[in-house]
Amino acid sequence: METAEKVDWATLNAHAAGRPARRLVSKAIAAAGGDRAAGVVLDLGAGAGADSLQFARRGWTVHAYDADDTIASRLVENDRMTGSVNFHHTDITDVEEFPSAQIVYSTYTLGLLGADGLATTWPKLVDALPRGGVIAVDFVGVNDSWADRPDIATLTLEEIDAKFRGFQVIDRSVRDEDGRFLADKKHWHVITTLARKLR
Repeated sequence: METAEKVDWATLNAHAAGRPARRLVSKAIAAAGGDRAAGVVLDLGAGAGADSLQFARRGWTVHAYDADDTIASRLVENDRMTGSVNFHHTDITDVEEFPSAQIVYSTYTLGLLGADGLATTWPKLVDALPRGGVIAVDFVGVNDSWADRPDIATLTLEEIDAKFRGFQVIDRSVRDEDGRFLADKKHWHVITTLARKLR
């Protein structure tokens, strides 16, 4: 993961530590049956931990995976969680089997696994979900500035739809705009999909 290895994730995550959780957290919880259905969440690329912590505050048990351990110190500081966060300091592609979960959640991370890493990890994530489980993830699209990098997994909409065979797509949004990544200009093309497993 050459691109990922060039990023100082500890600095980036420390900078992002105060940001609020993404709205995708609430959407995923609602799709999974709401807080009364609170079960297990897999958060892949948990980073600074805002989303993991929000799941936990709402009563969910979170398995948070990240190669940077920034979130570990934040877990010690947080006392408003009715659920819990179990942090796994690891490369996601090294995980042989994920725990069974009602929600699989990942933002801005799966593309960094590279094509081969995504190909081997995706079936494991699908297998972790029971029928009716929910997946809420970002994929990097072909218009992204990083699309020409060999270590980034980029997908067309048709390829993304193929990933979700056997799922009901509940919501999809596309970010296709100029922006920044740290101090650099970047064009973002990120496709976010929320879907429910049908079988």
